[in-house]
Amino acid sequence: MVRGIEGRLFVVGCARSGTTLLQSILAAHPAVLSFPETAVFARLLGAGVMHSFRVGPAEGAAGAGEAGPLGSVHRRTQVAYRRATALLDTLRRRDLVHILPMRSMSIDQFANAFVGVLDRLALDQGKTWWVEKTPNNIGFVPDILRLVPGARFINILRDGRQNVASLYDMARKYPHLFWAKYRDLDEAIERWNICLRHTRRLLNVPEVLLVRHERLVSDTEAVVQEMCGFAGLAFSRDMIDRRAEAAGAVVRGAESWKADVLKPIRSAAEDKFDQLFDAEQKAYIESRLEQVDF
Repeated sequence: MVRGIEGRLFVVGCARSGTTLLQSILAAHPAVLSFPETAVFARLLGAGVMHSFRVGPAEGAAGAGEAGPLGSVHRRTQVAYRRATALLDTLRRRDLVHILPMRSMSIDQFANAFVGVLDRLALDQGKTWWVEKTPNNIGFVPDILRLVPGARFINILRDGRQNVASLYDMARKYPHLFWAKYRDLDEAIERWNICLRHTRRLLNVPEVLLVRHERLVSDTEAVVQEMCGFAGLAFSRDMIDRRAEAAGAVVRGAESWKADVLKPIRSAAEDKFDQLFDAEQKAYIESRLEQVDF
């Protein structure tokens, strides 16, 4: 751990499960820095990143320079570099871009540099902890643990029916954005099921704490104290009293779908599952959702 940095936290979970709420609570702690979603680790580690590059016939041939392992590293680190520099632009800290290698020889090299950037951002603001929140990182926890030894993860799980309803609602409200695919109920259901499978695999990983969304909103202070105990972070009332204020620093202006995080926490959340779906749709969703057996 870099001198002065006491902890590195990652918030993971299904999209629309409460990851931004959880992030804002942690970000309100006086010793913690957080920032908008980076997606850097997902770009470094995810298979989907390879499809973001146009590959010509020669590149697919055996022995082609960009087709081998180093080519894969180059593609992944270049996409991650773009995400990391976009974050620095958002934070108006372009002065730190020199820390990031423009051409990395390994995933580890770029990850170490990016962690160094986050450490520097925290220390420059007098913070000793940072929180990175990218929901899709739930699929890469073991890999991130290898890249960031000593990291801790808080994984939030929401009732599948409400999570699917929220994903579907986003598709209705933002049909021109990436949410659009969740207009297909099967896509929304499978997204939650995949995250549940990852959650199940992480149950016995000591560096991962599972938090239930429903308990977070109904018994907030108790859950926050448990999170602090898990992470080794001293509890602060600011995490509850100044949460909405902290949310402003982690939500980009264009992310209007996160506006609810700026409002007071509601212990009895709106039942979108009941509001959005008819009896046949509800029965279908419930038949397709995998069981939470833990």
